[in-house]
Amino acid sequence: MHRRSIPAWVHVGVLCAGLISPVAHALEVLRADAAYDHGVFRIQFEARLAATVADVAAVLGDYAGYGKLDFRIRRVELLGSQTDGAVLMRTLIHACAGVFCRTVERVERVKTAPGSLVAEVIPERSDIRRGVARTSWQQQDAGTVVRYEAEFEPDFWVPGFIAQRSGVKELRESTLRMFKSVEREANDR
Repeated sequence: MHRRSIPAWVHVGVLCAGLISPVAHALEVLRADAAYDHGVFRIQFEARLAATVADVAAVLGDYAGYGKLDFRIRRVELLGSQTDGAVLMRTLIHACAGVFCRTVERVERVKTAPGSLVAEVIPERSDIRRGVARTSWQQQDAGTVVRYEAEFEPDFWVPGFIAQRSGVKELRESTLRMFKSVEREANDR
């Protein structure tokens, strides 16, 4: 029986791989449902992040840093806070679905509570007719489970076949990318 010896560089590679942080791409998607119906986009997303709940909360509460979470966000502007503690936030997002692209202005009223965040679109100041996003997070073992549900209706025409195919796919993929970024930023704290 002839045995091959394993080259030394393989041993070094395996050793180094074990030294790399196990959280590099540890996000586990539990649910990622996106849909488009009668002009309204919806997503329900749930994932387990390999990051502490405190660090995830810090990243999600850093509104000015949202541009680091999604490359499509071109600008974030904090417009002030309201008497109940809600923050008004304006974002410019370069959104594409297939070849259909547009820079979308969105002004939201963002309200936080321990373990949750709700962002409601202010339609008269946005390119969105109506919209709300709810994010919650809780510790699970050494990580954090996040739940994100959003529903929004653009205040501009999106061809139905583009929305159904490319728009839904991009919504799902961009949400996944965003929460991978949340995990990365949380672990970099």
